[in-house]
Amino acid sequence: MATMQMAIANIERIDIITEEEEPRVFSFDTASEASAEAQISAGAENELRIKNQILAQNITEDIVKGFNISFTDSTFSPEVFALVDGGESTVDSNENFAKYSAPTAGEVVSRVKSTFAVYASEKDYDGNSLSFTAFVFPHASGSPASVSLKDGEFYAPSYTVKSRPSKGQSPMKVLSLPSLPVIVRDSGDLPDAPVEGKTVILAASDGISGLDEGISSGTYALYNGAAYAAV
Repeated sequence: MATMQMAIANIERIDIITEEEEPRVFSFDTASEASAEAQISAGAENELRIKNQILAQNITEDIVKGFNISFTDSTFSPEVFALVDGGESTVDSNENFAKYSAPTAGEVVSRVKSTFAVYASEKDYDGNSLSFTAFVFPHASGSPASVSLKDGEFYAPSYTVKSRPSKGQSPMKVLSLPSLPVIVRDSGDLPDAPVEGKTVILAASDGISGLDEGISSGTYALYNGAAYAAV
């Protein structure tokens, strides 16, 4: 039986949807690097050995607790920086960035949890995109951000977020999507002329008018010709 093989390349986009009562959405296509490292509770191997003979082994398996996701952006986004670092970003009267204040030193920080998604594209022989692959991590929260500047180079902030799923929840989902999703905050964001089997949406809030109740915040849905069905 032939093995299915997909040629995956690039970082097409990163989406962050906060898991708040009124979710916020951060979406950007300027990330240059991303990686996810599994965090495990290591198993053990205990053996019953008498001289040169192993009589039995008691083996427990590794258990995945979640993932630590690291990513580098090519631009500085004060809002993303604040979300990950846990501080507060403010704007002036013209809605331009004014100031960022990091969390108070020496105090426990309650960072906002988010659904974190990284999109890559599947390429064909001609270099065209056949589909998009989404790596989705639930309940991700940030960690203290570091700053590294170098004369003559653009500042490219690096971040680490820690995804720890709820009990019984998958720590990572990998989805094959025919197109990058349209982010839908309310019914007004729904595409005017969706294409069957091609149009994908990402719900950014609960209870969006015109969508099934099962399509809540963080849910991907594909248009099937009559309605959107959760992926």
